[in-house]
Order: sequence, then C-alpha cells, then structure tokens
Amino acid sequence: MRTEPLEILDPSQIRSYLEMRDFRKLRLLFKEHEIADVAELFSQLELTESIALFRLVPRDKRAGLFSELEFERQKELIQELPDIIVTSFLDEMDPDDRTRLFEELPEELRDLILQKLSPEERRVAKKLLSYPEDSVGRLMTPDFLTLKETMTVSQAMQFIHWSTALPEEFLNYLFVTGDDGTLIGEVSLASLVLCDPPRMRINEIMKKSRIFLSPFDEAQRAVDLFRKYDNPYIPVVDTNKKIIGIVTADDVFDVAEEEATEDIHQFGGQGALEDSYFNTPFFTMFRKRAGALAILFVSGFLTSETLQVYHDTLTHWGFLSFFIPLIIASGGNSGTQAASLIIRGLAISEFEDKDSWRILRNEILIGLTLGIFLAVLWYLRAYFTELSAEVTFVVGVSIIGVVLFGVISGAMLPFLFRLMKLDPAVVSSPFISTLVDVMGILIFLNIAIWVFKIP
Repeated sequence: MRTEPLEILDPSQIRSYLEMRDFRKLRLLFKEHEIADVAELFSQLELTESIALFRLVPRDKRAGLFSELEFERQKELIQELPDIIVTSFLDEMDPDDRTRLFEELPEELRDLILQKLSPEERRVAKKLLSYPEDSVGRLMTPDFLTLKETMTVSQAMQFIHWSTALPEEFLNYLFVTGDDGTLIGEVSLASLVLCDPPRMRINEIMKKSRIFLSPFDEAQRAVDLFRKYDNPYIPVVDTNKKIIGIVTADDVFDVAEEEATEDIHQFGGQGALEDSYFNTPFFTMFRKRAGALAILFVSGFLTSETLQVYHDTLTHWGFLSFFIPLIIASGGNSGTQAASLIIRGLAISEFEDKDSWRILRNEILIGLTLGIFLAVLWYLRAYFTELSAEVTFVVGVSIIGVVLFGVISGAMLPFLFRLMKLDPAVVSSPFISTLVDVMGILIFLNIAIWVFKIP
C-alpha cells in the first residue's frame, strides 16, 4: 500500500494553520510527527505561538515534548501555561528529566512548582533533589520492575502482565531480588518469553548483577562504567544493596556531552556556558570570555618583556626577528596537540596519574622526532632560498628545542593541574601558547647569541 509522505513541520506553514485556526490539521501533524521534530519546531517559534500550539499537542505527548525543549522555553511555558496543564505534564515527566529541570530553576519557582505536583510525584522529586549536585542520585529514575528469585517464569510473566503502572520501555529492565530485597541479578524479557519449561525459577536463568552504582557516586563514574561495559542501563543501590533506581544510557549521554562541552570551552580559554550559544545573555557571554582572556592577555606581557631583554641583540641583528613567529608557532602547535591528547585520555580514564612518567618518556621521543621532522623541512626551505649555514643551523636547532619543550609541557601540565585538584581542561591552548612563546624566544635568541658570538 502506498502512503503519502508526512508534511514537513515548516514554521511559516504552521503559522498559517494557526492564523486560519485549522486546529484539526495541527493536532494531526503533532500526532503523526516524532517528538524531537515537534520540539525543533517549537524552538523556531515565538513564545505566544508555542503557548497556543502546546495546547494542541496530544496529552500523552506533552511530557515528552516538554522534556525535549530548551531550558529557557521550558521556563517560559511553566510561567505562562495554566496550572492544570503544567501539573499534568510535570506529573507525567520521567523523574530524571524533571530533576534536571528543577536543578536549573530558581529556588522560589522550583518550590512553587513542587507544590503543584501530585503527592506521590512530589515525594519522588524531593527525594531525587536531596542527593548532591552532579551525583548519580540526580540522574537516576525510580521507575523499575523487580522479580523475586523464587518466582517461576510463568509467575513472573503473570506479574509483569499485571504491572501496568510502568511505561513499556521499563520492561527491558527486570531486576531480581532476594527475600530480603537485596539486588542479586537481572533477567531480560526475551529470556522469560523463550524459556522452556515455564516452571523454571528466575534464579536459574538470571544473570548475576556485578555492576551497580551508589546514588552518592559522582555522575562521571556512571559515564566511566557505561563506557567500559557498554550496558544500556545500570542499577543504583543503597548501602544495604537494595535497588532504589536505575540510570539509563541516554541520561549518561547528556552528562558526557556536558563534560565534553565544558572541556572544549575551557581548553579554548573561556568559562563553560550553562546554556546554548543563542540563549546565553550578552553580558554572561562577555563575563565567561573576558576573565580568561584578560589573564592570557596579561601573561602575554611576558613575551613582550622577554623581547625587551634582547632589545640590543634584535636592534643589531634585526633579521633574527623574521624567524621568531615560525619558531614559537611550531612549539605552540605541538604543545596544543599533546595537551588535547592527554586531556581527552584523562577525561575518559584512559590514563591514571601513575602513567605520567611513561607518557613523559613517550612524549620526549615523539617531541624529538617531530622537531627533527620540522627541522628537515626547514633545511629544505633554507637550501632553496640560499640562507647562510649559521642561520639555518640556529633556526633548525631552535625548532627542535621548542617543539620538544612544547610537547613536554603540553603533556605534563594536565597532570600537574590534576595534582593541584584543578580541572586539566583549564590548560587551555592559549595558555600553552603563551608559555611556549616565552621559552621559544629564549631558546632561539640564546642559541643565536652563542653561534653568532653576539656580545
């Protein structure tokens, strides 16, 4: 059977439907399209248009749509929509998504919204918010299904059949507990369906649980475990090893994205943005970038001061200044390369502190090899431009020295910052460049003074 393709959710077309009050058409479009596509449409509309259209979204899709929206639009809708609508979709939101929203809201507004939730959902929301910020407890959802180890497969299937309170997706996470309620294993729905005979007990077909989290673990630990074991979910247990929730892969992806974004921003020499680029106010953007830029600008004075020390040398041997940009660029680029590799390795737990000496040995060898490689390229250039042997030698040796220094500093500074309990990502590219600039000038001009016997 041939079916007509779905109509694209074009903002201008949606506005025309809204002006014509063709609500039937709008409801049909929202019913047929994926939630992510509808959320993308809402991000392109004015607030008044979003408010009008939100009422036309099917009720069973409102919570999912709201979860997909950007925080600023979520906040605006909460403040503008009627309380009865806000309460209905907040009650239906996944607890972990709702917790993420509450974390961003001002305390007064958060307390006001909490009072609008149903008693059960309010209790759940307050419990999750009681865990420390950036902890696993803030990520987990308390929606899960447990089976007793003494159940038979047929009893388990009947229990699942009557457990209609949970969304269908949570039937993929079936955990097995002992008589005292402690987590002992997990079993898939597929294994229950395919099990023969159905008289077998759950503890005969379950897989023992060896991977779990504490609600007080840092969120980064959840990222590390998901990356290591490639599981779609990990149970969360209390001190008595009783399951209290689960963390799913999609929640961890959000944390990993936030961590990566923060590292990229800091590596670029600025504070991490809490919101998207277009939703960040002008003065917030200025503050995030101006502080680090000012520090780097002031540190750049070191380069100027270093050049002033060699003022007389550069006055009488001015041609040497032509090669300074080439040399310091080589060191800065090599340092940034090394730092980016090490910071990534630390972020994904590929390296530990004890690996620093092993990495230092590797980077010394790599730095020498890279320096010699660039020096060879320099000698080829010098040969065809007929530069003197002295100039060729000075620049070539300086390139090897500054590249070696850049690679070592770029590789070791992240470990030093971590030892100082600072985020290694603050070893930003501009910071390394400034450090290498000063050392590059010192190496180059001192070698030149020695070779040319400059007084």
